[in-house]
Amino acid sequence: MEQNPRATKHFFKVMSRDFHTKLALPKAFCRYLNEEKLATIRSGKGIWKINVVKSNRDALFFEEGWGNFVRQHELTVGDIVVFEHVREMDFNAFVFDYTACEKEFDKDLGETYEGSSGVCNNLEAIISGSWQQGDNPYFVVTMKHYHSPASKRARPFVHIPAEFWKSNDMKKTTSLNLKDPSGKKWSVELKYRRIGRVDMDKGWKQFYESNKLKNGDVCTFELSHNPKGSTVASMDVHICRAPY
Repeated sequence: MEQNPRATKHFFKVMSRDFHTKLALPKAFCRYLNEEKLATIRSGKGIWKINVVKSNRDALFFEEGWGNFVRQHELTVGDIVVFEHVREMDFNAFVFDYTACEKEFDKDLGETYEGSSGVCNNLEAIISGSWQQGDNPYFVVTMKHYHSPASKRARPFVHIPAEFWKSNDMKKTTSLNLKDPSGKKWSVELKYRRIGRVDMDKGWKQFYESNKLKNGDVCTFELSHNPKGSTVASMDVHICRAPY
């Protein structure tokens, strides 16, 4: 009796030799997949676009892009990756080490999911549809202690992902006009650090306090206006409140 493809929701792979550059998908599972050439894999570390290649024996492999997934998740021999099939070539991935315990990643590094339009991080908040994204590039940040004026840092900050400001030609941008959900605009200065990162600095504290942000809130920064050659860019900020 043929298996119902809708019942086939998960498969797992144990990392063994030669897993660093490509990964073979189980043949039995492949029967229920469309032969698309690009897969999307989501995890607590981000979103990856990975090329899917079909071999002469009709086996499917994750190839180009898989190596980056391996590096970002620090996969080693014996680790286990559980794939949840969402639809078509979309998967959620859960990583476990050799002890069968789910791996824990650096919270700061795991803060953002990289997406095709920018970066997003609280996956549940995005899927819930609490706001409608347009065609503008965006990135999403979940509020942590270091974003708050209550932190022990001299001044709270928000890190802008390097790929975001580079790909959107913001290398000359020195300040942002942030428009909060009420329509009020806030001027926030950018600070360029030697290590190649850019942070929202002076002015962020006032935005945080006025909008009564707290740990767990999700802020989506949508780049709405970025004139070529200008030192000032504008962003609309969408806020999804934490459920506690």
